[in-house]
Amino acid sequence: MRTSGIEMELKLGFLLLCILYCTSAYRIRTEEEIANRENMLKHIDSFTELFISEYTNFTRTGIQTPTLESMMKMMQIPKEFATEEVGDLDAEAAIMTCVACRSTFALMLNQYRTGQRDREQLTQDSITLCLQLTSYSIIVCEGAVRKFVDIVLFIVDSRPSLTANQMCSIVLAPDCGDPDPIYDFTINVSPGQPITGPKTAFTPRNSNEMKILHFTDIHYDPNYLVGGFANCADPICCRRVNGLAPNPEDRAGQWGDYRSCGTPWQSVEDALRSANAQHPDADMVYVTGDYVDHGIWETTQAGNTQIFDRLYAMFRTVFGNKPVFIVLGNHEANPTNQFAPPHITDPNLATHWLYQHAATAWSHWLPASTQATIRRGGYYTALSPDSRLRIIGLNNNDCYNLNFWMMYSTDQIAEQLQWFHDTLLAAERAGEMVHVVTHMSSGGSSCSRWWSREYRRVIERFHRIIGAQFFGHSHQDDVVVFYARDQHTVAINAGWVGGTVTTHSGHSPNYNVYHVDRVHFQVNEKESWSYNMNEANLNPATSPVWRQLYQFTQHFGISNTSPASLDNFVSNILSRSRRLLTDYYGFRMSNSPFILARGCDDNCLRNSLCRIVSNEVSDNRKCDEIRNFPLT
Repeated sequence: MRTSGIEMELKLGFLLLCILYCTSAYRIRTEEEIANRENMLKHIDSFTELFISEYTNFTRTGIQTPTLESMMKMMQIPKEFATEEVGDLDAEAAIMTCVACRSTFALMLNQYRTGQRDREQLTQDSITLCLQLTSYSIIVCEGAVRKFVDIVLFIVDSRPSLTANQMCSIVLAPDCGDPDPIYDFTINVSPGQPITGPKTAFTPRNSNEMKILHFTDIHYDPNYLVGGFANCADPICCRRVNGLAPNPEDRAGQWGDYRSCGTPWQSVEDALRSANAQHPDADMVYVTGDYVDHGIWETTQAGNTQIFDRLYAMFRTVFGNKPVFIVLGNHEANPTNQFAPPHITDPNLATHWLYQHAATAWSHWLPASTQATIRRGGYYTALSPDSRLRIIGLNNNDCYNLNFWMMYSTDQIAEQLQWFHDTLLAAERAGEMVHVVTHMSSGGSSCSRWWSREYRRVIERFHRIIGAQFFGHSHQDDVVVFYARDQHTVAINAGWVGGTVTTHSGHSPNYNVYHVDRVHFQVNEKESWSYNMNEANLNPATSPVWRQLYQFTQHFGISNTSPASLDNFVSNILSRSRRLLTDYYGFRMSNSPFILARGCDDNCLRNSLCRIVSNEVSDNRKCDEIRNFPLT
């Protein structure tokens, strides 16, 4: 009776709280939603205690009680967890994923530290739980568990005080509680001029602009099979392992597929060649990471290296001697997302192999002065052909919430951010302007709260010399307006998110073109180029037709793209117009018919709005200010 009563109490508590919290389609939480989330988190410890008891009994007896069966059903992890950021999941899926994380990690820590289960037994238990809590195959579950188990156990052994709550608050932030303050850090930021108002500087359009191509999130899949199963239960489909699909509706297309599939080589090559043919006058190319497919359970150093080599060779072939500034994405590591500190030298754990390969491969485009920092951590700085513009290429994947090494140490993160600051300080003294090129934007939920805060402090200090920032990762074509930390309505900088070459997670392939002035080195105009996948696959023998999807300032009628002008557009125009927000949402998704068919209500539209003004984790002040204006 006691077990049944606790179970009913927990179910009722979760159901009542979900009425308050889980009905919103939003992604950036309001203050009320945050309070409701905290109330829900209070129930998890009781749930976890019961789950450990029930599952321990199950491993001892082999008998699964009705209570355990019910709890397992509640903790089912959605397939979308493998294809979306936690912050992009609907609220119910996010919080139940938190429940599953805390309960299973607490179980494993308890059994491992008390000696009840050794490494292999723990591995087998984890595989079983993966099969029970997801729809994935044994190949996926076993492959993923075995790839990550050594890193997790090394961290657990190194940090005997590490708790399940601490682990999950990092991996699933911000929907699984705030990270423990022990992970907090600060860097030294030099004093600068006080901010007295928004950044209004801009240079009118002229014939002397710089033209930059931007590619991101290519996700080339060597195992893509034209005609393969595009509908499958695994995180990525359309692969040789499943063979040809007998049903024509389930078959992967020649040029890719809107379902959960990677990118075939012919699409990678076509994107680069088409962009070069359409824009032969481009001055430079920015490439912001994620070249490897989503088959995270089977990646290898050798396999990833083959992907890099083929892709880098194609960039050299297509763009010749044109400067290419390239950075790493979270998928480049093996295991995926795992970027170890420099002092970790065990070849089964370390990331040195990736940095050494990048240093050698990128030397085709970058000077010898970049070698030391690339080999240490995958980041660098170099002057562009216009010697007034300095490029800073960051590797901010070490701040990624799914990088388990975050639980071990933040020293390497602080080291790179301090280098970032010091490099900007030297650029300021030399009278240079700067472009920042990196994989992840600082807002949303991809990077840790503390990194996000410190990165924003650096951007604020040097906002006058930073012409623009360029990001990838989200697969969504966006602009991000940066605001002063203590004056959240004062716009000081802008970042541009490049969309995606891959169709994985339903987007149409795209690349961006930026027209940049040669005084402030700000983006004066952005063009997005894309093609319709359904149309392309109707003509498999013919290359896709790339079309200009939109020009940012022309479509939205913006006079200029200074941070002040962008803020005025977002705060006073976009935030009040359902038509313009609908257009912006469509452009974010590269007008993918697969995604647009789902529709986007007003809450969904406002989420697009909030993404533009969010540049520090958990700072929703600007979002809260503009998200509730009536849409007309």
